[in-house]
This record gives sequence, structure tokens and C-alpha cells, in this order.
Amino acid sequence: MNREQMIHHIRKTMVEQMDLLKESVETAVGKMKAADDRPADYFDLAALESSKAVELKCRTKEWQMLLQAKETIMRIDLGLHGFCDSCGRPISRKRLRAAPASKLCLACQQDQENRAIRQQRRLAAGSRMVWQHA
Repeated sequence: MNREQMIHHIRKTMVEQMDLLKESVETAVGKMKAADDRPADYFDLAALESSKAVELKCRTKEWQMLLQAKETIMRIDLGLHGFCDSCGRPISRKRLRAAPASKLCLACQQDQENRAIRQQRRLAAGSRMVWQHA
């Protein structure tokens, strides 16, 4: 499969993923609306609210995935998909097969993750110093 065919395949997969996510969200919203009757028992109410909180957290994750799929489709349509946002070099086919929504090549992704780890360590060290001086 050449690069163009692979990009076409990724786009098709993203469109299918978007359709599935939309269905899932619509089903979940319907269930949540149907379950909106307030139970008389406080324990049942607590269980219902807890269940809704978990459901909303799942929907948030699905919403993020939906946005990622939309962004990937847009990047494909604009001819930007498959190129690193940071360095501009092509992203490897192996990486695109593993993570079709990748916006960074492996080297730039690792650099970004290493910077984030260093920043977390600096913040953690700073907070330890504050606690030691308090």
C-alpha cells in the first residue's frame, strides 16, 4: 500500500469511527434522559448520580475522540496529514498505522514527552522545597 492509499484508508477509518462515536453519544444521551426520573430513596439517588457521573466521563472521552477524528479528516483534506507539525518531515508509515491521528513524528513526540517529564520534575521539586520551608 503506497502512502496515498494509506492516507485514504486512514480517512475512511476516521469517518467510520466518527459515525460509531456519534451513535454511541446519541444512545447514551437517550438513556440518561430516560433515567431522569428521581428515585424516592437517597441510596438509589446516589447510585443514579454516580452512574451518571461515570457515563459523562465516558462521553467526554468519546467527545475528545470525535474531535480528534474530525481534526484528522480535516488535516487529510488539507494535505497536512502524515507530516510532523513540529519539524515538517513525513511521519513514518509504521507510526501512522499504529496511531493514525499522529501529528508528530516519533522523534518530536519523544522530545515533547521528555520536556513534559522534565517540567513535572521541576514542579515537583519546587513544591517539595515550599513544603520544606513552611
